[in-house]
Amino acid sequence: MKSLGKWQIISFGSRIAAMSIGLIQSFVILRILTVSEWGIIRIALSLGSALGIYQHLGLAGASTREISVAKSDKEIFKIFVTSVLIRYLISVPLAIGLFLSAGFLAQKYGAPEIESLIRIYALVMIAQGVQSILNSVISGTQRFKRLFIYQTGVALISVVLYVPLVFLYRINGYFYALLLFNILASILLAVIAFAPLKDWFELPSKREFVNFFKELFSISMALFLVKVLYTNWENIGPNLLGLSVTAEAVGIFGFAALYAKKILAISDSVTDVNLAIFSEKYGKEPSSFVETFRANFNKIFVLVLFLAYSAVFWSSELTHVVVGLDKYGRAIPLIMPIMFAFVFYSFLDIVKSSVFVPAKMGREMIAAYGVMLAVTIAAYFAAKAYFAANKYVEPLLVMSVAMCLGTFLALLFTIGVTKKKIGSWLFSHEHYLIIAQSVVIAFAWHLENLVLKIGTYTALTIFYVWAVKVSNLVDLKEIWQKITTKLAKLTS
Repeated sequence: MKSLGKWQIISFGSRIAAMSIGLIQSFVILRILTVSEWGIIRIALSLGSALGIYQHLGLAGASTREISVAKSDKEIFKIFVTSVLIRYLISVPLAIGLFLSAGFLAQKYGAPEIESLIRIYALVMIAQGVQSILNSVISGTQRFKRLFIYQTGVALISVVLYVPLVFLYRINGYFYALLLFNILASILLAVIAFAPLKDWFELPSKREFVNFFKELFSISMALFLVKVLYTNWENIGPNLLGLSVTAEAVGIFGFAALYAKKILAISDSVTDVNLAIFSEKYGKEPSSFVETFRANFNKIFVLVLFLAYSAVFWSSELTHVVVGLDKYGRAIPLIMPIMFAFVFYSFLDIVKSSVFVPAKMGREMIAAYGVMLAVTIAAYFAAKAYFAANKYVEPLLVMSVAMCLGTFLALLFTIGVTKKKIGSWLFSHEHYLIIAQSVVIAFAWHLENLVLKIGTYTALTIFYVWAVKVSNLVDLKEIWQKITTKLAKLTS
């Protein structure tokens, strides 16, 4: 599985490049807009994506799985056509429904300006509907290099579109850019996906369409329900908070979520590769499947936690530099719980693409994501009611902690159900100790003296590396040898 690690590293590099460009874009936009304007955008995006998610039907993951085992280029194109037809049979009615309900939603949220924004988002749903299927063609045929170049290139295109349009047209400009970006992205993906297959275009027969539909449907509905659950979980903050707090408060929460969500760049880069490769591994070499997964996952686990606690530890300083504490200082206490919410979700997402889908554990996968959403909602309302009864409530912090609790319990549930299916624990007690250590380090973000903070971070990170070494989760000596070997080759 040497190629797995290679492509994950390249994928991560492209994600980091795209994420860095995206961060610059986001912070420039946040500098241009007021907090209230950003809150309006977050509400409109949350409402649109909460409905837009229903168009996906889990077809991207199912298509990747089927394309990766396709017998010919003709079959690949037929699978693509089948998936796209199914997608737009759902997307078009949903987009029309969202377009027509824009006025009602604007009235419901007391924000008349979001009516036109939601209508633009309905058009975005049509433009972006084909993108994930085109991604499946590229990743399913393991043309990862082209996919990763596209991810970086399209991030640059995004900056060119968003920054001037937001500067010129404020809130409306953001949504003009969103629509134009998705149109261009779909065109570029189509060229990349089918340039090597242009001599093999052939529509499926009725019988082939039915057969492909059955194959895709078996896993796609589970992935669809999971995507719906995740999207509603991700947007539960703005959607619930928007009913009881100001647009400015939603903007504060949205900034914390925007900051924390960047940690998903790692799991996203891994899942791009893992779905196709681990599906093949589970089918052909089930005896070594768990061992291969653990060896790969543990490295990702250690890296994600290091980056997460570092991002929380320096959140005040980074926020001060990029957007200013005067605008988003209230978001700092929210970053830690939301960051670890996305950390736990990233682990769940990796298990989904590496274990749940390859092992066809559809029901267990749905249940895990259901736990995540249900616990988050229940914890939010329970805590809100408790603190309200005690004449104190901070809805933003309550929601942040509720999201963290929801993902953590969902991860524990996942670890339990996968043990029953594959016969081995995915986590050992060392994993939980490393998580606890990361949380403790992150708590030190409160330190204000810069010299003390640098010294504390250095000492705690050295202790973290030592803990990773003695836990044997990762062979640091082997990694160091690989790094020095690579450097020696580059300098020779």
